[in-house]
Amino acid sequence: MNSKKQLSSNIWKALSNQIRRDLLVFIGEKRVVSFTDIQSRFGTKVGTLYHHLDTLGELITQNATKKYLLSEKGRRAYALIEDELDVSAPEIQAYGKLSFLHTLFLRSVFQFIYADSVRSLGFTLLLFVGLTVSTFFMSTSPVFLFPSLISPAYFAPIFFVVSTLVTYILCELFSSFLFKRKKEKLALFQSVVIVQIPLILFSVLESLVVDLDYPISPLDLEIWLFVILIFTQVITLGLLIEAIIVIKELRIEKAGIVALVTSYTLNGLAFLIMNGLVW
Repeated sequence: MNSKKQLSSNIWKALSNQIRRDLLVFIGEKRVVSFTDIQSRFGTKVGTLYHHLDTLGELITQNATKKYLLSEKGRRAYALIEDELDVSAPEIQAYGKLSFLHTLFLRSVFQFIYADSVRSLGFTLLLFVGLTVSTFFMSTSPVFLFPSLISPAYFAPIFFVVSTLVTYILCELFSSFLFKRKKEKLALFQSVVIVQIPLILFSVLESLVVDLDYPISPLDLEIWLFVILIFTQVITLGLLIEAIIVIKELRIEKAGIVALVTSYTLNGLAFLIMNGLVW
C-alpha cells in the first residue's frame, strides 16, 4: 500500500489548505521550530496559526520544549508534497524577473532531450565526436572546468572524454545520493555533453590567443582571459543547473546543490591534475 493510501481522509482535509501545506513544508525543512518561528515566517494572527496547527493534527507533534516537528505521517505527507514540487520544477520559471535565463541556459534543448533521450542520442553523439575531434586540432581541452593547452595534441581528446564522463558520473552520483534521483541516466549524459560547449568555445579562444599576436601586453591579455574564463565557468554552471532541474526534476535550490558539489569536486580534481599529483 503506497503512502497516499495510508493517509486518512482527515489528513487530506488538513492538506487541502495552501497555508497548512506551506506550514507543513516549513516544519519539514526546518526539522524543529518554535511557535515564534512559525509566527515570524507566516505573519498570521495567533488564533489563525493555532487553528491551522490544530487542523494538521496527527501530522505534527511537539517535543519536551513544546517545539513543533513532523510525526511519522507528517514526514510521509511532506515527502509527497516535496515530490509534487520537484516534479513540477522543469516547468517553473525559477529566476523570477530574470526568466530569460532559462532561454540562455538552453532549457528547451534539455526538455527535448528529456522528452525522448533515445531520439536525441544520435545528435548528441555526433556533437560529442565533433567536440572531441576539435580538441585534437586545437591542442587544448577542458580539464574539468579549466580549459588548458595539452601537449602532445593526441592527449587532448582523451582529457575531454574523461572530463565529460567524470562530470556525468559526479552529477549522477550526487543526484542519487543526496536526493534519490536515479532515473534518466542517458538523458543526463547527453545534457552533460551540451554543458561542455562553453568550455570548448573558451578553448578555441585560448588557442587563437596562443597562435596569433595581439597589440596588447601579455599581462593585460592574461587578465582578460581570466575574466572570460570566470564568465565561461558561470555559464557552464548555469547550464548544468538547468540540465539537472529538467532531467532530474529537482527544484533550483536542489539542482544548485548538486551542481555546486560537482563543481567543487571537479575543481579539486583539476587542481590535482595541474599540479602533477594525478596522472
